[in-house]
Amino acid sequence: MALTMTAAVLMLLGFAASARWTWWRASVPGLKVLCYHKIGVPPRGSKLGELWVSPEKFRAQIKFLLKNGYTTLLFSDLKKLRAAGTALPEKSVLITFDDGYENNYLDAWPILRELGAKANIFVVFNTIGKVNLWHNPASEPWVNMATLEQLREMQDSGVMEYGSHTMNHPHLSALKPEDAAWEMTESKRQLESAFAREMCAFAYPYGDGAYAPEIRKKALEAGYIFDFSFRQGKTPWPWERETATIDRLFIRGGDNNWDLSLQLSRGASRLF
Repeated sequence: MALTMTAAVLMLLGFAASARWTWWRASVPGLKVLCYHKIGVPPRGSKLGELWVSPEKFRAQIKFLLKNGYTTLLFSDLKKLRAAGTALPEKSVLITFDDGYENNYLDAWPILRELGAKANIFVVFNTIGKVNLWHNPASEPWVNMATLEQLREMQDSGVMEYGSHTMNHPHLSALKPEDAAWEMTESKRQLESAFAREMCAFAYPYGDGAYAPEIRKKALEAGYIFDFSFRQGKTPWPWERETATIDRLFIRGGDNNWDLSLQLSRGASRLF
């Protein structure tokens, strides 16, 4: 009897643990947008280790996408699809990076280029060639951001395209409305001048403002075609621009390819 009870308890614990993952949920349709930040090893003292994905895991994830028939899209590809009113390719994914770190150039770009995949970076204009100045170095170490030359080299390769992540990476809702609008309009203007191409995409730093009507209105008025949140999920396509932002699938440092497959199919890999 004791053994039976023990086995039952172990089975329940095992089910509870596995139920944390979303394998039991139904697949949901929609635009798949992966969200990365840094590729590499977290520096000593980092409290944001989950924002770092190792080069080995990143390579395995890109190989998984390509092996399973996924097409990687650039912002310009998505713009053409929307303008034509056509459906997404049966298996397509938008790979995005937030902020514009040097490790995107040193570690992510070579892997993408080698494997034949494409990606997009939301760039913080005023930190190009500097460090992640929006972080307090006492609590989160500064790391190098990509230089203008590195960003241009990646763009010229046809592997990377860029969108805006504001001028300074602020919490937009904490700013005066006119200052929040400036962060969005000026970054678009500066990035278009620097890269000689349209910046059709914008991502809200921290996701802040994505669901604040007055802030989102300013983003759309700035001329961005696409605006991306930091909320977990997939977005219905065709996308109703006036209704809501585009959600993303946050890839954490501890995620494996099973997590990735659940993100792509279920819109999330874990419940907590």
